[in-house]
Amino acid sequence: MNRRRIKYHLLMLLLLITVKSMAQSGANFIPSSASNQLEMWQKETFDPKTIDKELGWAQEIGMTMMRVYLHHVAWQQDPKGFKERLNEYLGIAERHHIKTIFVFFDDCWKDSYQAGKQPEPILSVHNSQWLKDPGSRIDREPKLMDTLEVYVKDVMRVFGRDNRIMLWDLYNEPGHFKHGDKSWPLLKNVVKWARSVNAVQPVTIGLWNPEFKAFNKFQIENSDVITFHNYRDTSALKQALDTLTGRGKQVICTEYMKRPEGSTFKDCLPIFKRYQTAAINWGLVAGRSQTNYPQGNKGGEPEPELWYHDIFRKDGSPFNKEEIKIIKAYNKTAVIDDGPYVFYKNGKNFIYRIVNNKVTTISDQKNFKVTFKEPGKDFEVKLQGELKTGPVDYPMPEKLFVLSDIEGEFNAFRSLLLASHIIDEQYNWTFGKGHLVICGDLFDRGLQVPEYIWLLYSLEQKAKAKRGYVHVVLGNHDVMNLSGDFRYVQPKYLESAKLMGMDYKDFYAKDTELGRWLRSKNTLEKIGGLLFLHGGISPEINKQKWTLEQINVLARPYYDQKKATVPDSLKVLFAKDALFWYRGYFVEPKITHAQLQETLDHFKAKRIVVGHTIVADTVSTHFDGKVIAVDVNEHEGKSNALLIEGQKYYRVNERGEKQLLLEDKK
Repeated sequence: MNRRRIKYHLLMLLLLITVKSMAQSGANFIPSSASNQLEMWQKETFDPKTIDKELGWAQEIGMTMMRVYLHHVAWQQDPKGFKERLNEYLGIAERHHIKTIFVFFDDCWKDSYQAGKQPEPILSVHNSQWLKDPGSRIDREPKLMDTLEVYVKDVMRVFGRDNRIMLWDLYNEPGHFKHGDKSWPLLKNVVKWARSVNAVQPVTIGLWNPEFKAFNKFQIENSDVITFHNYRDTSALKQALDTLTGRGKQVICTEYMKRPEGSTFKDCLPIFKRYQTAAINWGLVAGRSQTNYPQGNKGGEPEPELWYHDIFRKDGSPFNKEEIKIIKAYNKTAVIDDGPYVFYKNGKNFIYRIVNNKVTTISDQKNFKVTFKEPGKDFEVKLQGELKTGPVDYPMPEKLFVLSDIEGEFNAFRSLLLASHIIDEQYNWTFGKGHLVICGDLFDRGLQVPEYIWLLYSLEQKAKAKRGYVHVVLGNHDVMNLSGDFRYVQPKYLESAKLMGMDYKDFYAKDTELGRWLRSKNTLEKIGGLLFLHGGISPEINKQKWTLEQINVLARPYYDQKKATVPDSLKVLFAKDALFWYRGYFVEPKITHAQLQETLDHFKAKRIVVGHTIVADTVSTHFDGKVIAVDVNEHEGKSNALLIEGQKYYRVNERGEKQLLLEDKK
């Protein structure tokens, strides 16, 4: 292993030690007694007493990290004293079990600055004295670049192996406040300077504007850890997390929480926890920076009823007591419970599970329990022995219950089955000769993926014993997990793999029970006159004129293969318009009615039922009822399924309430 890789593994280990569970929070910190970076770090106004007090409040609510801005002028006027004050701050933070992210440069707010006594804040004006660093001064004074190089290297050489620092944030929001492309020289230089020091901590440059494509590409490529800012609503936050996770780098949100814009602790922290992402809000204590006031104030406005940023008042009382409860709950140390996972070796099975972060193993068992901390939820699994691939075409049963994209949300799935009498409280099959259909996406975002898959595995046997049936067709997330594409994997499972001393890819390999079972499943099936699959059938698939049997036989050998290994003649099965990925029933460019009818005629079907694309909070019909969409956002509590009884199609919820969607003519 070369030096660069050794260094990378060391700094990632440092980060993991720093943040044992990435579902932790912190704040952008400046003491309430300072209006800007110079007032925080200059000798005359450096205030360790207030820093100690306020970091104590952060510790009390479970915060473990602070993001803190520096300024080159504070170093320039007193390099030795500046570094001593950094060291003193780090000592205070360490006593409160808080790690620090230091920020070097910033393109935001006030462009003019000088050493010495700072101007008084303008009453009620948000960040009225916050300083750019270096701002437009570097445009007027090109030699300043040399000074900044010495500054960065000096600080990083002194503190580059200090485990009280978790991350170096090299440049805050490059290009902001109309600085634009003028930020490029400093941005490229600070990366070069930081790398030359060879510090052990990771470096980052936070993303802040999705429209800044060139900046964003450079920042991601040159960050060991991806950081980003999001002050918009939860849909924008989820979009950012979906875009940034899965790149092989840890992701941290280093700025969020703007209450009037819908970026709140209540709404955002559950999303961060789901993605196992650390969250650093703007502002700890409302003070001279006045960031509890909204942007746009002119001066003299009263304190707003709804604060913009910040958590505490200067006396330590919270702006909102309920927020404190939410933050404390989020910051509880994560405890992993996971599994079981069944592996085969030398003719024996080995059953691994994790309970309270401890791994246990038993071997050569034919039956085992899937257990939960909540009473009454455990169920037993009997290993099936031989696993056979099912047919692709079935006669229509009296009843069908269809859903998709559960993605490990076990409780939502169980509630739907109980409410519609598919199972009872003891997991007995109570649906008689009815069929349960899962239109793909068993994996990724939920916290109980193996538990959910084992329940399907178990119900498959129980349904057959009552002359019913369980159909599982695979989705894009299922094939991604089998083929080693872990972009959307819930970080919990990657941590489980570390605890078990394995690679996550081993959990569903060919020598595991769930891996064998998943590889036996089809990509699409027909029941009566209904086609069931995950994404959809594109015009490109139509051109192939394959039968149901052919599609399944051709696709199955490549479930667990990288796309590059798929023969050219079959790439259409795994491309963006493939059965697993297609969204053309709902988003542009949409399929035409004629193209849809071509699909139905070819497969002798009257309707297609798909998951994959969320188009409503409930099951919905499209193309005059010829397409039924069953994907809803289970992660946000939008539980819904499709129930077919005879000629009638219903949407049903977790309370068992039915609403008629359509009815076939007899």
